[in-house]
Parts: sequence; C-alpha cells; structure tokens
Amino acid sequence: MNTLLLVSLLVSSILTGSNPNQMQVNMTSSEEPNTSVDATFEEQQEAILQFINVDVARVSSYEMEAFDSLARVSGENYTDDETMYLELVENTIPAYEKALAEAKNIEVQGKELEAMKKRLLEATGTFYEALLLQKQALEQQSKELMNQSNQKLDEYFQLVDAYHLELELLSKEYEVKYERNGENTEESDESFM
Repeated sequence: MNTLLLVSLLVSSILTGSNPNQMQVNMTSSEEPNTSVDATFEEQQEAILQFINVDVARVSSYEMEAFDSLARVSGENYTDDETMYLELVENTIPAYEKALAEAKNIEVQGKELEAMKKRLLEATGTFYEALLLQKQALEQQSKELMNQSNQKLDEYFQLVDAYHLELELLSKEYEVKYERNGENTEESDESFM
C-alpha cells in the first residue's frame, strides 16, 4: 500500500522555509508600523528574528528528522507495508511528536507572532494527524484511511503556504529580510525547510 507522499516537497519547503543566514533586519525606513504598546519596533523585529531563526528552527530540526525517516520508506524507497509501518512507529512519529511539542512550547510576544504560532501549530498538528492516519491505514490495510492521510497532507501543504505568506508580510512590515528556502539557495549550502 504505497502512499502518495510527496516527500521531496516536504523536505524542500516546510515550515521555516527560510535560511537563517539570510534573516536580518533591514533598517532603511523611518516609518514604523503599528506595534503593540508593549513592544517597540526594534523589539518586535528581534522577536520575529527569534521566532524564525531559533524557535521555528528547533521545530524544523525535528521535522527534518521525521521527513528523512519517512523518505527512507516511501516513494522510490518503498519496499513493503511492514517496513513502512515499523519506520513510522519507531522513528517518524516519535520525531514528529518532538516537533509538535517544540511548536507548542514556543513563547511569543505580540498579536502578530501569536497568529504565526497558531498557524504553525495548526500545520504541525495537521501533519501529525496525517501520520497517525497513515499508521492506522497500514494497520488496517485501508485504502480509505490512506486517502484520508493524503488529504491531510494536502491540507498541510495549504497551511504551510498560508503560513509563509503571512510570515513574508509580517517580515516586510517590520523590515526583516525573509526569503523562503530555495528562492536564493546559491548563498548557502545549508538545507532548511
């Protein structure tokens, strides 16, 4: 029961979507967007950088571990259901549970980053649901459950795209340079989601 997982897409464009080496503050404008009373413009810039370069990077490291695990047993690497199932329960799901826990533990300041954290939690939760459905599909040999898992994956990709769009807008508002991974890869050999 080979799955339709798009592992190469997962590995290339997930949550951070940016290269931390490219994340920086661009202080060229004297205009400041409306910020909360609690944080100055510069503090919010730093909070955005912290969120992307540190907090989401921790989540992404566990996600990459899970995606690498899944890639070993899906797509071209698929051999049989038993092998896939064992990889899911022994490596993929436990690694992704760590990603989900890291996402839940992120502390943010300001309404804008609260919204970003909410999107992050929604996306990671959706992918986790897809993994659990895939596990259940393999246990029950159910094509219907595998289709539901693939639908959750599609939903995950949509949520990730929305997350990146909002993060790009927020970064622009606070003059933080944000580039999705893959848009300017010649500047770094590092692979970030």
